[in-house]
Amino acid sequence: MRGVKHPLVSVGLPTYNRPDGLHRTLMCITGQSYENLEIIVSDNCSSGDETYNVVNEFMKRDPRIAYFRQEQNKGPVANFKFVLEQSTGEYFMWAADDDEWDEHFIQYCTEEFSRLGEDFVAVMMEAQYFSHSGLYDFFPEGEAFYGSNLDDISD
Repeated sequence: MRGVKHPLVSVGLPTYNRPDGLHRTLMCITGQSYENLEIIVSDNCSSGDETYNVVNEFMKRDPRIAYFRQEQNKGPVANFKFVLEQSTGEYFMWAADDDEWDEHFIQYCTEEFSRLGEDFVAVMMEAQYFSHSGLYDFFPEGEAFYGSNLDDISD
């Protein structure tokens, strides 16, 4: 798409002790159809080397990833704030260390922002939850997920 502006999108990915979910999320983000990304991973002092090993595996193949390990656990709010402060992109989005996104998710978001102009913000509130046994029900707008019956949410 010659002549089309592709602004840098920063994806902040705070993590703590969830290497399997982090691996899945990094697979989704690095596999996005939109490629002009910086992926900022902040490890909130996970125990052991598993989290670092997962990120290092991806950094060997993808130079868009920056990894930071906090010297002590500062709590989730500080870790979310840290990745935001490290970002340099025109757009910023957070990803949880257990997210799975459609491969065109970032592309669709940036296309919509380009269409709408500079005075817009996107906030995602709805989600679908998966377990090893399949897809949980979709939560309609306004219905809090914690008010629903999710017996196996930890799967």
